[in-house]
Amino acid sequence: MSTNFPDDDPLAARLRDALTSEAAMVTPSDDGLTNIRAGIDEGSRRPWWKHPAAPALAAAVVLGVMAGGIAVFAGGGDDGGDNVVATQPSTSSVPESSGPEPSDPPMSVSQTPIPVEGDVYVYYVMDDGQGPRLYREQHSEMTAGNTPNSGLMSLFSSRPKDPDYRSLWPSENPIDYGVDGSIATVDLSAWPALGSQFESLAVQELVYTVTANDPSVKKVRLLVNGKAPQSGHSDWSQPVARAPMMDVQGWIWLLAPAGGATVSSPVTISGYGTAFEGTISWEVRQDGQKVAEGHTQGGANGEFGEFSDTVDLDPGTYEIRAFESSAEDGSPIHVDTKTFTVE
Repeated sequence: MSTNFPDDDPLAARLRDALTSEAAMVTPSDDGLTNIRAGIDEGSRRPWWKHPAAPALAAAVVLGVMAGGIAVFAGGGDDGGDNVVATQPSTSSVPESSGPEPSDPPMSVSQTPIPVEGDVYVYYVMDDGQGPRLYREQHSEMTAGNTPNSGLMSLFSSRPKDPDYRSLWPSENPIDYGVDGSIATVDLSAWPALGSQFESLAVQELVYTVTANDPSVKKVRLLVNGKAPQSGHSDWSQPVARAPMMDVQGWIWLLAPAGGATVSSPVTISGYGTAFEGTISWEVRQDGQKVAEGHTQGGANGEFGEFSDTVDLDPGTYEIRAFESSAEDGSPIHVDTKTFTVE
């Protein structure tokens, strides 16, 4: 057996010289050769581990392993290089995952709050001082199940809770409703007789109501007695999607206290909207006199978001106003109001 050591390794060279010297001093004799042959014959008749040469063989194996280990660890030399130990890749099996790793819940792309189970969302119209816009109310469902049909039934048959709101659709207008994939079809018996601006807002009032109650619906096809509407202003023959929120939706809504609600103090003020730098102002009035005011943070600069605050009030009936202060003169703009009672 030959052992190869790196030529430039000092320790390996010393080991090689020592082994060579020891080998040179070994002189076999005739008696020794005879004993070896006799041992071979005897070894064929007994187990290998009882052979007299077994301990020496084991020692040689150990010495070889030690020498190899020394050569590996000393292989870097004295040049200051990194010592690297080569290893074989692990062959131990790694159990496969039983399924994909759980991921974070998907972020909703809709900026409109999800409907509360058992109720429906209905959109109405109000002029906020800068023009007519859409505002949402939460109503009890009108039919079995929380369906878009329920929202449309409320739109056509229920009065708004807030007296400042109104629907642009005639209340006697029956509907036929169906969904195919992401498109809902609403078949109406009549079309509102409105100018171009209000007609477009009426369409968005219906589209926003449908999609608020069924997020799977992305567009609404409008029919009148089974045919495309005869508008005189716009072509409504194709399915209609929601218009951008900033174009049609009220910039500031009050959600609580709800109009006509009876609440306890401290009163929770909450809403939804957008304002310059997100600053939503509010004030509470009683008998025409301001009794409390404050401001809180909502959505900023076109991004809609929720806002909230609290106020301590004595028992009585109040009006609350939420608004943005005009950058020009500080006057209230995009105002929404609610009347409520503290018990």
